[in-house]
Amino acid sequence: MLSADGAFTSAAESSTREGSDWDFAAERSYLQKVMSDMANSSKKSIDVQMKSAQQQQTAMQFLQSQQQMIQQLQMQLYGQSSPWNIGMAYRIPDTNFNLQGSYQQGKANIQLSCVPDEYAPMLGPNGFTNGVGPGNLGLSLNLSI
Repeated sequence: MLSADGAFTSAAESSTREGSDWDFAAERSYLQKVMSDMANSSKKSIDVQMKSAQQQQTAMQFLQSQQQMIQQLQMQLYGQSSPWNIGMAYRIPDTNFNLQGSYQQGKANIQLSCVPDEYAPMLGPNGFTNGVGPGNLGLSLNLSI
C-alpha cells in the first residue's frame, strides 16, 4: 500500500504545473480508502477460510475419536476381530435354491435363498456340466491385514 501511495504521489506531483493551485489530496485519500477497504476484505476472507479449516479439523478429530471408541467397544464386546473374510455360494443343481455362507469379523452367516435361474433354458437340458463345477460353485476370499 505504501508503494502504491508513493507512486501515486510522485506521479501526481510530476503532473502538476508549477504555480498551479490544484490539490490531489482528495484523490489520494480516496485511493487510500479503496486500498484499505480491499485489505480489510482480504483479511476477512482469510479469517473466514482459517475458521472454516479449523472447524473442519475439529470435526475430523471428533469423528476419529468416535471411530476409535467404536473399535474399542467392538473389541470389548466381540474380542479381537479376525482379519479373515471368507464367502462361499452353492447353487443346488436343478433347483432354484442358492446356499450362501460367509465368515466376517469373527461371525459366521448362512443363508438359503430362492433365486430363479433366468438363463437355464439357454444352457440346454444338462447345462454345461453335470454336478458341481465353476457354474454352480462360487468362492470368495478377502484377507484384510
